[in-house]
Amino acid sequence: GDGVNDAPALKRADAGVAMGISGTAVSKNAADLVLMDDNFSTIVAAVREGRRIYNNTQKYVTFNLSIKAGECMCLMTSIVLGVPMPIRGLQLLLNLLVTHIL
Repeated sequence: GDGVNDAPALKRADAGVAMGISGTAVSKNAADLVLMDDNFSTIVAAVREGRRIYNNTQKYVTFNLSIKAGECMCLMTSIVLGVPMPIRGLQLLLNLLVTHIL
């Protein structure tokens, strides 16, 4: 919406979109999303970027959970079998540094 008469519809919509350049202040305040360049292709680009971020986050979490599951299984197996720990504390810290920070 870009006018004052669009404000009620923008408020009731699931995702109200207002024009940033040609829209009125009333429609901008009522909208959930304001297009600063008045170009609807901006929404498509934003959705693509959001999906890319979501996919990358999903890959990161999957990778870290698989690494941590391997560490836990290794340590639990050594405890159950009564053998010395195969991974020392410094090695765990190094693994943490490499997987989370770098």
